[in-house]
Amino acid sequence: MNDMSCWVLGFAMLTADYCRKQGLNVLRCHDPESLREKRRHLLQVDVMVPRYRILDNGTVEYTICPYLPPRVNSDGVWTFLRDRTNNPLDYGLSRLNLELITVFLVTEACHFVLKRIGMTKLVSQILAGIILGPNLFVYLSGKNVRSLFTIESQELVDAITHFGYLVFLLLTGVKIDLHMVLLTGKNGLYTGVASLLVPLMLGLSGVVKLGARWQLSRDNKLALVNFVALQSITPFPIVACLLDDLKILNSEIGRLGLSSALISDILSMFLQIVTTLAIGAVGGGNPGQAAGKFAGIVMYLAFVTKVIRPAMNWIIKQTPEGRPVKNVYVYAIFLYFVASTVIFQLVGISTFLAPFILGLAIPDGPPLGVSIVEKLDCFTSGVLLPLLVTTRVMKANFSEIHFSSDYLQVSSMVTAIVVMAKFIGSMIPSIVLKIPKRDMLALAFIMSSKGVVDLVAVSFVRDNKILANDIYSFMVAVILATAIIAPYGVKYFYDPSRKYAGYQRRNILHLKPKAELRIVATVHRPDNVAAILNLLDATCPTKEQTIALYGLHLIELVGRASPLLIYHRMQKRTLIRNSYSENIIAAFNQYEQDHWDAVSANVYTAISPPRLMHEDICMLALKKLASLIILPFHRKWSEDGSLESDDKKLRILNSSVLERAPCSVGILVDRGYLGGSNSLVSSAQSPLRVAMIFLGGNDDREALTLAKRMANGTNITLEVVHMTHPSDKGISNWEKMYNSEVLKDVKNGSIGSRNVSYREEMVDDGPNTALVIRPMANEYDLIIVGRRQKEASPQTMGLHEWSEFPELGVIGDLLATTDIIGSFSILVIQQQKV
Repeated sequence: MNDMSCWVLGFAMLTADYCRKQGLNVLRCHDPESLREKRRHLLQVDVMVPRYRILDNGTVEYTICPYLPPRVNSDGVWTFLRDRTNNPLDYGLSRLNLELITVFLVTEACHFVLKRIGMTKLVSQILAGIILGPNLFVYLSGKNVRSLFTIESQELVDAITHFGYLVFLLLTGVKIDLHMVLLTGKNGLYTGVASLLVPLMLGLSGVVKLGARWQLSRDNKLALVNFVALQSITPFPIVACLLDDLKILNSEIGRLGLSSALISDILSMFLQIVTTLAIGAVGGGNPGQAAGKFAGIVMYLAFVTKVIRPAMNWIIKQTPEGRPVKNVYVYAIFLYFVASTVIFQLVGISTFLAPFILGLAIPDGPPLGVSIVEKLDCFTSGVLLPLLVTTRVMKANFSEIHFSSDYLQVSSMVTAIVVMAKFIGSMIPSIVLKIPKRDMLALAFIMSSKGVVDLVAVSFVRDNKILANDIYSFMVAVILATAIIAPYGVKYFYDPSRKYAGYQRRNILHLKPKAELRIVATVHRPDNVAAILNLLDATCPTKEQTIALYGLHLIELVGRASPLLIYHRMQKRTLIRNSYSENIIAAFNQYEQDHWDAVSANVYTAISPPRLMHEDICMLALKKLASLIILPFHRKWSEDGSLESDDKKLRILNSSVLERAPCSVGILVDRGYLGGSNSLVSSAQSPLRVAMIFLGGNDDREALTLAKRMANGTNITLEVVHMTHPSDKGISNWEKMYNSEVLKDVKNGSIGSRNVSYREEMVDDGPNTALVIRPMANEYDLIIVGRRQKEASPQTMGLHEWSEFPELGVIGDLLATTDIIGSFSILVIQQQKV
């Protein structure tokens, strides 16, 4: 647990302690004389026995007499076992620790089973609440669940989870990028508005009609109005969590869902503020008080905009680029967050607004947004939110749901109306804008999802006695059903991998002689740029054989909820205050100017989670009709040939691209030569020595086609090394015919360049092939090979067992091993999978 997590837990416990001392507990003693008598008795015998009575409305009111001063730290379990005094469970911190451990174990046990059938973590947390609550534990064991989650500990747990939810709202605001609202298209805007207004209007109409038919009371009708409003909203954090769980956060449908949810969330918040103030002014409330609250919100917004936001920008300016924000700034922001929340509570404004507005004022992404999220997100989402969900669900009792009640019948019918209206309302803009049917249905499921925000909202309304216990239990069941159905609906109707299916040949081998070669080159670090540009220089771009280069700078998504794909030539102003792509943009632009009329360079920046970066790469290659994707290898060598770094995330990314790419893929293994300096090929005094190792197959033919394109350069020498086996003689099939056809101009010397040579090496097995290849590391500057994954041949027999990097194939793996010392580069080619 880091320092900031300790701060969070400490503030939460101080809040609970303050509530206990001030008598702010809902569960309180009513008779002061009885309170004093019980307190004297408790101080003598160290026993707390809560008493309760059932009110006329069915609510159970407990009489609690707390210890003063509060008992926090126990003497330990060993003291209790020895003396049988001072039970650790009578102390707040000990009981809280046991409750946290219990919730964690039950939640993880549920998720261990349910994740295998595609259930999200939220479902496991809700089921943990059902198991530990009165629905299953009491029913099966006959024991009172209050033996652990006692009435006395409820206020402490509620205070901590409430505080955790406020931190969650702060982090949600930090992760939200308001520029998405400005950049969203018509579909995102219309879907966000329709998904809120259509169910809201139809739901309210249903309340009016059904309430009049069943003759419901005015209080029941007002409760149903809140019921409809809660079910009509689409919280942005819930959509972001769902898309992240399904790993489609940065897909096309994911971006559309995020922008729609953000529009819907902002609109619902605006309507909520206006409605609350209107009810306070018109519905028997104090108009002056309502106007005062509204003025307070406006003043706070102005203060945040004019003071807090510039202060955040000042903090960013004080932070050197690439360095984290100082802890003192983060602690100051956290203290302001606590102070603003307390002020909102004292003046009677919803405390949920203060942290969210403050979060919006903090610039997302590095460095400030990243620092806050890294310090708070793990503890909040891993400890406080699961406890929040589980304890809120424990308050539900499904045995209280009786559909014989007119009120519950109307509630169930209104729920059906709102759910169907929300689903259909989310599809209406897609129908008008002619979105594909399966994507339209997947978007409707995304906008209909529910989660922790809905659960907290329903619990808040229930705690304020607006919703009865049976309606609350019914709402929990609806949230659980939606949390189960929505992910399955999205996965059934939307398969992000199908969009990369190759229906057309997009590779180098099938390009027309004078066609433009479109290349997507990915960059993870600035030192990748030199190797990529030198490789492109080796392909000899000319006016007759032009290259369209699409550079993609990949940045890990941290400190924001929404992934971004930025095209820098279209950006009039960058969405990232401190752009980490400036040097890369300058290098690609300079390369375009140096090869005028031969190269067109375009640079993009993709900000997304590492496990989803392959989506951005494949999507860009698909949209730009690219023939080749160039990926840097996950290992980096220095110029003297020694291993410098090893990035496991990059290796996973390369494997994902190889599986899904809509075109051919090349992995560039730079062992210190191509990345040594810029313009290495065109300015070198000696020619670039290139070798192409040919065994046969689609990948080798693709690699040979690229090598022959390089042979057109005057400062490049190419040698094609054909590895053959004695059994190849006298055998003729289609594969051999294809190989002979692509080798024909190399053997005959008819390529048009005198710098091309061909030699044939007869090998018996894999070890003989290795003996031929190993010396080539010191003879050539660049070696091009085909990946030939899962292609067995006598020339490589026995090498597969020793392969360390399957993504490079057998030959590429042999050249990339640390056993070979030398300064050279390797390009491994995989042809498009059709």
